[in-house]
Amino acid sequence: MTSIRVRYQETDKMGIAHHGNYFTWMEVARIHLLDSMNCPYSNLEEAGYFLPVISCSCEFKNPAKFDDIIEIEVKLQEMEQVRLNLDYTIRRDELILAHAKTTHAFVNQKGKVVRPPPDFLTNAGRKGKAPVAVIRKKYSKELKDELTRKVSTDAYESILDNKDIKVYSILKVDPSDFSNGNEVTVEVTIDLEPEFDLPDYESFEVITQKTDVSDEEIEHEINTLRDQRASFDIVDREAKKGDYIKCSYEGDLEGKPVAEILPDKPMYGKQSNTWEEAGQAKGMGVHAIAEGVVGMKSDDKKEVQAAFKEDFEILPLAGKTVTYQLEVHEVREKKPPKMDEDFFKAMKVENLEELKDRVLTDLETRKQRDNLNAKRSQVTQKILELPDFPLPQQAVEEESNSIFQQRAQRAIQQGAKQEEIELKKEDLWKEAKIQGEARVKLTLILSKIAEKEKVEVSNEDLARAASQEAMMMRKDPTAYIKELSKDRRQLQRLRQDILHDKTLDLVANKTKEKISETEGNYTPQN
Repeated sequence: MTSIRVRYQETDKMGIAHHGNYFTWMEVARIHLLDSMNCPYSNLEEAGYFLPVISCSCEFKNPAKFDDIIEIEVKLQEMEQVRLNLDYTIRRDELILAHAKTTHAFVNQKGKVVRPPPDFLTNAGRKGKAPVAVIRKKYSKELKDELTRKVSTDAYESILDNKDIKVYSILKVDPSDFSNGNEVTVEVTIDLEPEFDLPDYESFEVITQKTDVSDEEIEHEINTLRDQRASFDIVDREAKKGDYIKCSYEGDLEGKPVAEILPDKPMYGKQSNTWEEAGQAKGMGVHAIAEGVVGMKSDDKKEVQAAFKEDFEILPLAGKTVTYQLEVHEVREKKPPKMDEDFFKAMKVENLEELKDRVLTDLETRKQRDNLNAKRSQVTQKILELPDFPLPQQAVEEESNSIFQQRAQRAIQQGAKQEEIELKKEDLWKEAKIQGEARVKLTLILSKIAEKEKVEVSNEDLARAASQEAMMMRKDPTAYIKELSKDRRQLQRLRQDILHDKTLDLVANKTKEKISETEGNYTPQN
């Protein structure tokens, strides 16, 4: 068995190990197999024998990701005079990632097919018993690995039986060297479960908003519904705020086209015949373009300056000013439909009163949902503000590393170069470490509350959450649930997420609510 850790450079922009790396890993396992047969490949080459690959195949079942520890099992299936047939199984824990096969031929230095050396055939097909000392010497690593696996469970259970030790996680099980007649000692490194007092979470005070819905809010929502069904008529005048503008633009940064700097982000580089809502700088895109088209007519051209903030998420543009050449092709005025019989029919209501009743119910439900989310957010912040306690460092390191890798991958996807990430690596790691500590602290406290409140995760909860994840990843829900059932680590991660989500809702609903006295215009959350 060969163990390999997936390196960062072996993954693509999605964080998935590229398929070509599997054949490199198979080669490593193949070399280990030859070593275990006492036929190192280097010795074969010195004797004038070579083993080129003449055919290979690989069936990929599940992805390998950065920092995964994968195991490759390779078996010699048969010898066909001059051919060597090998089967590979690549796993991560219990989950099979791939099955593969390779066929090799023995050739000499001139590339001519030859029979394998006699000692190779002897080692490949040898039967009978070998002296214990020989086996111990030849397979010492395999024996030690097997010993480690066997004692891990016993060591873990013995620690759990010790009431004076509260284990959070086992970091390492390290058996000593062994020889015949000597006892084996096992050194187990663990993270202790931290001790802390649960807060009186039922006394948490949170601020919520009124769920009453005003006539103005109902009117605003109805106007939004009309806007969604508006027509857009071409007009021959200067663009006003709210008009829709067909335009083209191209950006230049310090003498170089932005389209060349960010080829996979065309909205920041070059756009032809795109649409902008005049004066509505919101969401993705260049806000200066949306503002710049106000006052322009069809065929007008002008230069627009866009200054990006220092913390802008797309690193090549952060803190920079881009010059855009902007041209307007068409101005369209938005005209919402009249509230007549046709509009009510499209809204599936009989009249205005019925529409108002439906909008009222929708807004009340939305406000209640917003209040629950606000309570969850405030509870999370109150938990994080509790006095700190020692955190399991391995958990913090793993969480921080996960956050760091996600940010680095996102930056690369947004056009950042590897050297730019390296320059900001220290700052990125500090931020990831702070967030990692916060996540672990929140996880520990919510887990203890869940234990006290006897919060449980049902199979229905798991199925529902797995289906939602599948839809977000555009996967077949049935196939995704089956895939999860084979990956204990992912299944445990999903179970933990659901447990914490349910516990957060429970605590949020046990808090003392204080209605905000501040009146404000309600903006629906889309």
